[in-house]
Amino acid sequence: MIVRVLQSCLARRALPPLALALALALALTGAAPANAAPESPITEAAGEAMWWGDFAALERQNAELKRPGHLDEDGASQIELFRTGVNRSLKGHRTEGEAYFREMDALTLGWAQDHPQSALAHILHAEALLLHAWSYRGGGFAKDVPPAAWKDFNDYLRQAVAYLGAHADVALTDSHAHQVLLQAGRALGWDRQQLDAIRRDGLKRNPEDVGLYFEMLSSVLPKWGGNPRALDDYIKSVVEETRPQYGTAFYARLYASAAESEFGHALFENSYADWPAMKQAYEDMFARYPNSPKRRNSYAYMACLAKDKDTLLRLLGEIGKDAMAAQWGPNGERSLEGCRRWAGQL
Repeated sequence: MIVRVLQSCLARRALPPLALALALALALTGAAPANAAPESPITEAAGEAMWWGDFAALERQNAELKRPGHLDEDGASQIELFRTGVNRSLKGHRTEGEAYFREMDALTLGWAQDHPQSALAHILHAEALLLHAWSYRGGGFAKDVPPAAWKDFNDYLRQAVAYLGAHADVALTDSHAHQVLLQAGRALGWDRQQLDAIRRDGLKRNPEDVGLYFEMLSSVLPKWGGNPRALDDYIKSVVEETRPQYGTAFYARLYASAAESEFGHALFENSYADWPAMKQAYEDMFARYPNSPKRRNSYAYMACLAKDKDTLLRLLGEIGKDAMAAQWGPNGERSLEGCRRWAGQL
């Protein structure tokens, strides 16, 4: 099924470890490696394995974290923490240029050629090509992208898709490949039905790969051609899919993600997000995963956006010194300060 979707959308050597590849790229670009603190020990371990070019360690981590039950204290999939560490090294520092991405392409292709039966090796090469594409596009407005960069952007996207298609029998056994396809397909303008078929196939491979729900979410946001009604319909459908394990939690998780990605402080004005439903979803989360400062901060931020002062005050009291500005929107410190002031705490 998924191979047919891919087809419809498409008109051995020794390599240095990543540490050496980075050194070469940095020498050519004059940039320094990123030194942001890792989010978790899982992220740190994945990043370190990438840095040293230790593919065997990456393979072991990936195999272990794909097994059922690897959820962290707030119900998030630990495989996402692993992918964060890998992705950081593949993407490099924002100042690194073409030499860096070419090294990443070559390194990951070498791994795939040395390990042709490894889904992860093929996926890492496709992801390297995807990130190479985005190095041309950048994260700004489309009007600010140089005309010549659009061709390179699309070329590398198509290379990533073509590579996964050519190695589908191996690569698509791991749901990480489906995440890469969703990212590439969205950028290439694939229709929503094709993207949803990819999401569903990935969840068959790994039902706990909740990152697939968030990747698909982006495709129904207005900035990617969706609209508030399509977004609401999608979120409600995911709630029904995930209800046996998560209750209604995904109503809050996905709408909070939509706020972060697009709606910001106007979530309840410009979307169909319903605060009573969202509040119940957060309570469902805490019934299952009570020890999550991250979720509690997110809940408080949404209560502020919904103008629910009583709930905000209760949650701020529970949070105490565990305030996490990163969970309060893009300008989190100011949002947290403003919500506290509105609630009468400042």
